[in-house]
Amino acid sequence: MWPFNKRKKEEFSTYPGFAYHAGQLSAYLAEMHYFIIALKDGQVIHYHPDDSLTFHDWLIANKIRDINKI
Repeated sequence: MWPFNKRKKEEFSTYPGFAYHAGQLSAYLAEMHYFIIALKDGQVIHYHPDDSLTFHDWLIANKIRDINKI
């Protein structure tokens, strides 16, 4: 196999205690300390992190779309 045909394995950021990695997330809606998150597979999940500010910063750092800003 030609080396330039190999796909590089993508590595996605994870957040401690959160069951999904950044590559699975499509968008989010933040309300107080509660998050509603749309996954790329069409599911919608709810998440209440222990530290909502740090979780929100993680979402921003991973360029997850903020529905509040649309």
